[in-house]
Amino acid sequence: MLGLRRTLTGTTLAALTWTGSALADAGADAGAGPWDVLAEYCSATDLECTSAKLSYAKTVKLPIAFDFDTGWVPQGSDLQVRFFLKIPASTTVEMDGALQTTWPEAMTLATPGGTHGLLKFDYGLELGAKAKLDVSVIGVPVKWEGDIPYVPQIDFHLKAETNFAPWAFAPDVATATGSSPKLRMFEVNLLDMLGIPSQISKGGVALDISGDLTAKYQTERIRIEPAKVTEPPITKQDGTTQRAFPGGAFVEYDVFPEGRVDYSGTLHLIPTFFIEVLGKDFNIPVVDIPVSFDIGKQDYVFDAVRVHVPLPDLEDVVESLDFGSVKVGEDKTLTFTLANVGEAKARATGFFDSTAPKAFSTPTTEVLIESQKSATYSVKFSPDKSGKLSSVLTLVTNDPDERFLKVALSGTGLGTGAADAGPSASDEAGDEGGCGCRVGGGSGTPSYGVLVLLGLIAVRRVGRRPRR
Repeated sequence: MLGLRRTLTGTTLAALTWTGSALADAGADAGAGPWDVLAEYCSATDLECTSAKLSYAKTVKLPIAFDFDTGWVPQGSDLQVRFFLKIPASTTVEMDGALQTTWPEAMTLATPGGTHGLLKFDYGLELGAKAKLDVSVIGVPVKWEGDIPYVPQIDFHLKAETNFAPWAFAPDVATATGSSPKLRMFEVNLLDMLGIPSQISKGGVALDISGDLTAKYQTERIRIEPAKVTEPPITKQDGTTQRAFPGGAFVEYDVFPEGRVDYSGTLHLIPTFFIEVLGKDFNIPVVDIPVSFDIGKQDYVFDAVRVHVPLPDLEDVVESLDFGSVKVGEDKTLTFTLANVGEAKARATGFFDSTAPKAFSTPTTEVLIESQKSATYSVKFSPDKSGKLSSVLTLVTNDPDERFLKVALSGTGLGTGAADAGPSASDEAGDEGGCGCRVGGGSGTPSYGVLVLLGLIAVRRVGRRPRR
């Protein structure tokens, strides 16, 4: 709350009345700005809570060049092969949720998870192959080394995806597992490439491939910036944190999760060698070449989402009202202006202490003030005895930095009237909780001010669970 506090009397009030149009150009415009998401009140009645939807998606290509060279295998064999691998891969994580901001306990921030969480990966295979021969075909030595020309019989991929509930804080991590049975990649007759008729001899290599891969994602923290060293991030599913509020019509936060993906798995290259001379087969044992996905941990830092939180901001509220002299048995009403220069709807609820003279009352207990508008609040003075009377009207507001506003009331009763016997025993008791207070609606209005007073609202707010 910014501005001046002032004293109003019945003769000066009219000149100081503000109008909504006079405030139309004041404060920031919450309709547009350099932010990503605009927060809204959690409900039509909960005006001390806002919620903004969050959505994140990040794809990491890892590794872009995962190079692997098997070397010549098997060592000492008449027919050897050598494979060169590149594994183009990508992993995607998507999540949604919300930023929930509540007050008046500073700015209490929560990030309830949403309904959409996705972890998926796609690992392909780019394969180069060489071979070398040192064999004898019907007494003729054949030596050769070169690339194996082949057309892949399959487009090999390890794929998997899984849905999960955001945010996947430990121990509730998201896990996706993909596997492939043994598949024939190619089969090449190398001797045929060298011009040896297949009727005389065949010799070559076939390659089978299988594999499995598991990826696990977990969110480690959700950062809410700006933050001081003493203002921690959120590190668990139902966690909350607080941020200091300097006052004003709005506040903005940059919100982003930080997580990690851990990988484990193995790709199996299984070459099969064959040599046939004049119908006689020479078998060479099958070799299993395991290729470990030795990737380890990959950090996932999502792009920040800037959340704009509109807030109520009441300013220029009077400090006192002087009713002057009023005859006993008559009444006088004064009004003062509540100007909301904030970007969100404001609310003010008035009450009196139970020991206050019943001469002061408010025809309307609660007022709602739209953004960039103003409203008047009325107080009635009905003296029932002569002499000076005074009281304090307390306004409970949803302005985060002006929770309670106090307006001093004074007036003088003229003429003779019954002496004020003071509050009755039932008045002293107040409501059922015994707070000893009454709302501003006068002595005839049931006392429900306890619902908006002092520590009780704070108790309700602390007890609120984040909305999902």
